[in-house]
Parts: sequence; C-alpha cells; structure tokens
Amino acid sequence: MSQSNKKSVTSKDVANLAGVSQATVSRVFSRRDYVRDDTVEKVMAAAKELGYKPASASKGPGGRETNLIAVVSLNFVNPFYQTLLIRLSEMVSSMGKQLLFVESPYEQDLDDILYRVLQYNVDAVIVLSAALSVRMSDKFSRVKVPLVLFNCQYDSRYFFSVCSDNVDAGAMVADYLVSKGYDSFGFIAGKPSRQTSVFRHKGFADTLARHGFHKLAMASGDYSYSSGAKALLQIFRQGKLPRAIFCANDLMAFGAMDVARHKLGLQIPQDVAFVGFDSLEQAQWSSYQLTSVSQPVNEMVEYTQNYLHRKFTGQETSGGYVLLKTKMIERTST
Repeated sequence: MSQSNKKSVTSKDVANLAGVSQATVSRVFSRRDYVRDDTVEKVMAAAKELGYKPASASKGPGGRETNLIAVVSLNFVNPFYQTLLIRLSEMVSSMGKQLLFVESPYEQDLDDILYRVLQYNVDAVIVLSAALSVRMSDKFSRVKVPLVLFNCQYDSRYFFSVCSDNVDAGAMVADYLVSKGYDSFGFIAGKPSRQTSVFRHKGFADTLARHGFHKLAMASGDYSYSSGAKALLQIFRQGKLPRAIFCANDLMAFGAMDVARHKLGLQIPQDVAFVGFDSLEQAQWSSYQLTSVSQPVNEMVEYTQNYLHRKFTGQETSGGYVLLKTKMIERTST
C-alpha cells in the first residue's frame, strides 16, 4: 500500500477489518472506556495492517493533553509513602500538570485500579512499590501511556522503573552489624509478595553467610507497627533472641523495639540491636533513635521526571530500570 493511500485510512476501515464497530475503534485508541483485551488485539492488528495512524494515545478528546498524572499506591499507611506522595506532587506541579491519586490496601485490586485510571485518559501513570501483572504489562505496552514503577525493579523496554538497590542495601546492613561485633541475627520481613522485602532479605542473608553466619531467625509482617510487634514475639518464641535484628521497614522496627523494651524487659542496644529501613522522621525521636537505611527519594523523583519529560516531548527513550545506592543513618539503636 502506498504512503498516500495510508493517509486515507479511517477508523471505519479499521472497524470493518477487525469486525467491530467504529465506536469500539474510537474507544480502543482514546482509552475512555474498558475494552476487552482480545478486542483490543484485533483492532490494533487491523490498524497495523492498514497503516492507520490515530491521534496520539497520550491525548484526550480532541487531541488535547489531559494534564493528569496518576499516582497509584497500595500502602498509604506507611509514612514513607506519604513522603513519596509529597515529592511526586511537587514534581507533577513543576511539570505544569495535576496529580490524580488512587489508593487501595488490597494488592489483588491493582489490575482493576489501573484499568479505571486509564479511563481518565491520563498523560502518565506512576505506581508505587508494586510490580505489574503480565496482563497489565501487556496492556500498557499497547496503549502507549508512559508508566513508571517507582520503588520497584522491573526490566521492560515499554516502561521505566526506578528503585533503591535493595540487595546492596541488605548487604550493607549485614556488613555494618558484623563490623559492630554482633554475632547472631534476625530479619523481620515484609509481605512475601513485595519485591523490596525479598531483595533486602537476600542481600542481608547472603552477606551474613559470606561472613560465616548461616543461621538467621525469621518472622514476617505486613509493614505495619503492630505486625512488627507480633513478629518480634514470634522470633522470641523460636528460642534465644538474636543480638541484632534487621527490619524491612521502620514501622515494623518501631513495633519490635517497643515490645522488646516494654514486654520483654530488654535494653536497646545492650540486649538487642535494631536496624530499620526508610529512615523516617520518627526514627530520630528520642524514644527510638533507630539506625536505618535511607533511600535517595529526591534522586528517584528526578529520574522519574526526566523520563516523563522525554516521553512528553516526543524524544526517543526506552524503558528499563535504574538502581540507586542507599546510605546508612547510624543512631543509638545499634
């Protein structure tokens, strides 16, 4: 088919070849309504065969940008995510756009949430600390909406992720505790479905093993204060409490520290030491003084902004991921 003929192809032609209505073709390319995946695939295949070139998929009705950037979170109870939202809100505003915030405590709802978000015809989506299902990964690769997975490591040429190097951070904690002379260790993990906790545990356990420490007391929580308290009691009931415990986030560390002091009558760090993750403002409080791993939030936001700017200005850019170094903030809990 010649280039001149390609220019004359209409949505009606695509509809006829795909065996759907012209309205369905419009819905597929505008993303204003949910369309079944198999229907989307038929329409996209027909459009490719005919050389159909619709208005930019990042535009709203009439070819206008909507100026909305959606931020999706599955855990807004943790103060760390509130900090992230403030930074991202400032970023969105500096780009001349508005932030649409969507939150759910249920991980299994992420696909449904993202489908609804796309109906707002947003210019971009940022997902906090959650990996995509294969289904949604395929969906975003088709609709061409810029996507950033923030605080999550995911390698895809279709979208971008930026994250702390959690394996390296776990290794750093292990090296630090061994250098302080501790000789028995525990780990309070977050949800097993969360990549960040899995990678922190891997770096911690593998590095301890290289130092000759192969036994690691384990318990899991859900990143909340109360789950950290329960996890410490679980480790305590397993036998002798380790001398040093690494927690996958600060909130669980706070709960564990309070149980250690107020229920078990232990002194920190004389009887047991604690290291957290995120270095929340509360970690500086005199009641905690928690040694914690600090994430490079400002740098993560900067990478996100640069990626979205390139997408919005039509520059060639691929996806992939960036891993950033963390740093240890030492306080008196160790």
